[in-house]
Amino acid sequence: MTSALPFSRARLACLALALGLAPSFVFAAPPPAPGAPSAQAAPTTQAMIEQIATRWTGSFDNHRQVAANLERGAPAAPELTRERRTMQVLRLDSPQLGEVVLYYEEFRDTQPGKAHRQRVVSLVADAASGQVRAKQLFFDQGPAYDREPLTSAAVAKLPPSSFRHEANCDLYFTWQAAQQRYRGSMRPRTCVYPHPVDGMVYAEFDMLLYPDQLWYRDRSLRVADGSIRGEIDGFSWLLFDRAAPPAIARQQGVWKGTFRRYDADGRLAAEFPSEIVTRVENRDGQLRYRQTNRYSPAGAPPQVIESSGVIRGGRIEFANERLTGWSMDVPGDASGRSSVLVMQYQDGSGLVVHEIISLSEDGRRRSRAAQYLEGGRLLRRTLIDEVKATDDWAGYDAAR
Repeated sequence: MTSALPFSRARLACLALALGLAPSFVFAAPPPAPGAPSAQAAPTTQAMIEQIATRWTGSFDNHRQVAANLERGAPAAPELTRERRTMQVLRLDSPQLGEVVLYYEEFRDTQPGKAHRQRVVSLVADAASGQVRAKQLFFDQGPAYDREPLTSAAVAKLPPSSFRHEANCDLYFTWQAAQQRYRGSMRPRTCVYPHPVDGMVYAEFDMLLYPDQLWYRDRSLRVADGSIRGEIDGFSWLLFDRAAPPAIARQQGVWKGTFRRYDADGRLAAEFPSEIVTRVENRDGQLRYRQTNRYSPAGAPPQVIESSGVIRGGRIEFANERLTGWSMDVPGDASGRSSVLVMQYQDGSGLVVHEIISLSEDGRRRSRAAQYLEGGRLLRRTLIDEVKATDDWAGYDAAR
């Protein structure tokens, strides 16, 4: 669950009165976030770098802000964010670019196949100001916005010559103890660049980093008269929540059960023991998914299938040598105990698999039902009834 939006007490009190609530209702402060710097002592710049990197990495989504603006029922206005955006921020192992390097891509719902914003950032200590400087590295080739997505593995290998560093457009971060947040901003009126229509303009960009939220606002102004050339959502803050992994990702552990295969007419064709080990690991700010399926049919060699993938946008996206696929929670099921899985064979046959997964209330039993379809025609079905042997997949792997 995400934390409450951090408005000031005065603003919250006014809101409470407007809603007919007792002002004391809004004054209960949440406990400090784990790892947050002390409000009494300012962190060192090196500590700030690591804390900023930790808060900045992860998967983020502004769906709550969009939903709130749509539920207001007011006319559309440029100051009200109505387009859903997602952001993926990863930490790179790229010593050629810096000691602490982040890579982020932002996607808009109206153009999901393009990275609207795509940047590499190197976090360094700025001795002159005592702040943390986020050196923005822009890709030297291609458009500035709406770019083809790139994998973090590919970006991590790029040389410095693949990027353009506009020093005047860097962000400078300061710890704001009263709000328990980091604030990053460009130096006022220094990030100047030529616009093909409006001549010279300068950019303004601000960011706020909370433990579970990332806010930013962005606009550009004409140098000649200071008028606004362009702004995102009226220069209001875009409010991103750190995305929680889908409930299906919390099914990690070791599952043992019975695999049954049925033909298209419902006759049992095969039955044998099964074991499925699901793992979720956080590596460099990216949730990685890894699964091992072990089947033991009688009179035949054991079968082992290794799948791996990532968790993003509320889905697990995975692949193995035979299949590609994705899984997600069933929308509208607040219990989080049902999920769907769709797979497609890579052999060109057009064979697809649709599976529904149901979890018991205590999370210890799982039932899976899959249909194998080719051209819309049912070929076979499988059922797997499972019991969770252990949550500790790491210990189980180490003991094998």
